[in-house]
Amino acid sequence: MQKTNKLAIFFDLDDTLYNHLVPFRDGVREVLGLTENTVNIADLFHRVRHHSDLLWPKYLQGELELEETRLLRMELAFAEFGLDLNRETAAQVQAAYIDRQYKIEMIDGVLPQLQRFISGGHTVGIITNGPEDHQMKKIRALGVDKLIPEERIFISDAVGIAKPDPEIFAYVNRKTETTPDHCLYVGDTWGNDVVGALEAGWKVCWYNPRGRQPLTDHEPSYTFTTYDEFKELPIL
Repeated sequence: MQKTNKLAIFFDLDDTLYNHLVPFRDGVREVLGLTENTVNIADLFHRVRHHSDLLWPKYLQGELELEETRLLRMELAFAEFGLDLNRETAAQVQAAYIDRQYKIEMIDGVLPQLQRFISGGHTVGIITNGPEDHQMKKIRALGVDKLIPEERIFISDAVGIAKPDPEIFAYVNRKTETTPDHCLYVGDTWGNDVVGALEAGWKVCWYNPRGRQPLTDHEPSYTFTTYDEFKELPIL
């Protein structure tokens, strides 16, 4: 097992290492011409993520195909804002959104923090939900694959377990020979990241740049809104 003077620090991918809103915003602008004057795109995206989380278990259980899951989350979210998408338009929005996810950049301040932990000899990795090929393309687009070895990148579809199930964190512990009491997870989503990791006995840094409210009584170890704040946290 891991020496007690070193931490294992695992990061979420979407909306934690890069701003997931940017490819979505640019995609809907291209296909639908939507702007912030038309609809609050950040709130719309939040609802897309919400419906994705609700539908994802059905995808994992084989009740929905991946493409159907992706299109249905769009249709449900947009309908809440009075924007009815037909299936063809939903597919166009999804295609534009996906394309831009392979042209992403790290959030300001992320890279120095990854380098800080790696150079300090700590175990650093990724735990993310999603299809393996899709998530790996984003990881490569960010250049994270050059920093973190493949055996420390855990993608739900490859593992067969998805956040917020605490078992994915336990699986990571087994595979990396780490223990929960020396593990820290950094993520943005309350249910998947904060609740899932805390239930597994890990410490949690909640990245909350948009001022979301907690949805349960769980208490993250730390909360931060920028990576300038993150670097000052007494993690090490």
